[in-house]
Amino acid sequence: MNNLFKKLENKLSFLGRRELGILIMLIIEIVFFSIVTEFFLSIGNFRSILMTSVDLAIVSIGMTLVILMGGIDVSVGSVLGVVAIFISELLMAGFNPIIVVILALILGALLGGINGLLVGYGKVPPIIATLGTMNLWRAVIFGLLGGKWISGVPPVFSFLNKSFIGIPISLILIFALYFLFWVVTNKRKFGRKIYAIGNNQECARLAGIKVKRTLVYSYMTVGALTAIAAIAYIGRMGGVEITIGNDLPLQAIAAVIIGGTAATGGKGSVIGTLLGVFFINVMQNGILLLGIPSLWERAVIGILIIVSIGIDMMSNKKEKQSLEGELNAA
Repeated sequence: MNNLFKKLENKLSFLGRRELGILIMLIIEIVFFSIVTEFFLSIGNFRSILMTSVDLAIVSIGMTLVILMGGIDVSVGSVLGVVAIFISELLMAGFNPIIVVILALILGALLGGINGLLVGYGKVPPIIATLGTMNLWRAVIFGLLGGKWISGVPPVFSFLNKSFIGIPISLILIFALYFLFWVVTNKRKFGRKIYAIGNNQECARLAGIKVKRTLVYSYMTVGALTAIAAIAYIGRMGGVEITIGNDLPLQAIAAVIIGGTAATGGKGSVIGTLLGVFFINVMQNGILLLGIPSLWERAVIGILIIVSIGIDMMSNKKEKQSLEGELNAA
């Protein structure tokens, strides 16, 4: 079995061991639900899985960046809601869609930047800072909606639900964004700074990296990506529900951690995150088709997060023991 794993790893050299592991788990999951459910293995169902993956996939890119730095952002669901309401109001007021997209990206980046300022310059722990803004923006959502849903938004972004030469546009968008951020995290200086901060923030500072500024830029990126997710949400839903984004933070964190990014930072990849996103959405779809209460989705996601963190801790312990052994031998 170990030899087979090594052969697969050589064939798929762009994947790390954790990414390869989650890919194998995803394939096993698909095979399992194909056997135990009647309607899982169909084009319509796979399209449904893809469409419900868009928001999570986009937000999870940003979540990967902050977790790589040893941070977290639990406010993304509330930011999604605020930006979605903003987009809806502008579209219903007749604004040009291009202007709406630009303004949405700016708003998202500003909301994310507040988190970055609190964490970077205010020295507020990321979980505390983003928990505070999560509740603040959630209150804003309730205030703006007044207990009602927004409906009847002009379908200017509904093209995201269609296909181009047989390929869903939403899938093109997801892969384009993931390729862009794979390049950023692996080939650009900004990505190297993120990994350096995640491995040791103080050493990164001593090496000349402007840690505070990088933190702010990273959280702004999360906000901008959440704005893109809000555009996709409006295109799919045609309105805004009062419960918008409630489960998004947990799902995004789960996708990142399950995809192999270390909760303590410094290790992981956006490729693993994308596999984590599809793993979670396939699981949720399979549970729905089996008629299992949705409450169990959260339980399973929670267990997967704990198991993933446990695997990381064991891996880090083995690496530390191996390093200590090499030092002693020297």
